[in-house]
Amino acid sequence: MRGIIDDILNAFRKNNNQVIQLILIGVFLFFIKLFLLFASNLFPNPDVYQTFIQQNLILSTNLKAVLTHPWTFITFPFTNSGFLDLLFNGLAIFWFGNLLTDFLGGRKTFIVYFLGAIFSSFFYFLVYFLMSSISKDVVMPSYLYGSNTGVYAILFASVALLPDYELSFFRIFIKLKYLALAFLLISFLNPNSGVLNLGGAIFGYLHVKFLRTGWNILSPFEQALDWFIKLGKPKNKMPFKSFSKTPVGDFQRKQHLVEAGYSPNQEEIDYLLDKISNNGYESLSKDEKHRLFIASQKKD
Repeated sequence: MRGIIDDILNAFRKNNNQVIQLILIGVFLFFIKLFLLFASNLFPNPDVYQTFIQQNLILSTNLKAVLTHPWTFITFPFTNSGFLDLLFNGLAIFWFGNLLTDFLGGRKTFIVYFLGAIFSSFFYFLVYFLMSSISKDVVMPSYLYGSNTGVYAILFASVALLPDYELSFFRIFIKLKYLALAFLLISFLNPNSGVLNLGGAIFGYLHVKFLRTGWNILSPFEQALDWFIKLGKPKNKMPFKSFSKTPVGDFQRKQHLVEAGYSPNQEEIDYLLDKISNNGYESLSKDEKHRLFIASQKKD
């Protein structure tokens, strides 16, 4: 049991492992909800407790419930309606999420999934508000589940990035864009799911299209996520003194670190390389450049 817990914790400690993290968060939330609903049957009037649990974990279509439970927008992207939903969404996140991660990185993939699902919920409410103003026969479900929409955000972001990428099914090659479109059309067999999935698909597709023009619409959210991640990381203290800011001073600073026996660990090196990969070498601070210099002088 201890080993399983350690493996789960390591999945959240590793860099660029956001695809597995998305799957695990969905699994945790599903079984937490399942356990709480089961436990509610042990109390009198279980319907009261079950309604309370649903309203605090799942996004309601009731405007009053949404306004009084705004945190459900955060849990909404990770909710699944049933076990099969959880299974197939997990597989889709793994397949298409890793494909997107190879080109955009894990952080952007996580944000596309999360914000794509939230965007789809607003898109859904807008569509049904317009439809209900035309026809009074429009009926919305009591609750909305968002894992599907996050999957479609990732899927159509991949389509915008690699439209002619081919997938093999029993030695039959199908282009990604046709597969994604087929899945989206099939989802409209349930109009509520179809509208939600369409919202996620629009968000993922447009994000990559804007990214190709040089406009990263998710930049503020990426910065906020970086800030949040840094809060949980201890600051490393380096055994060096302050030197001159001239090139000569920089050299003396590096030499002082070497003489002091300072040696960056692998986790620190991985962090610096990830930062360069995401934002370029100039994004490193002077201290981080010194640490990278020391790492480059290490002999295996």
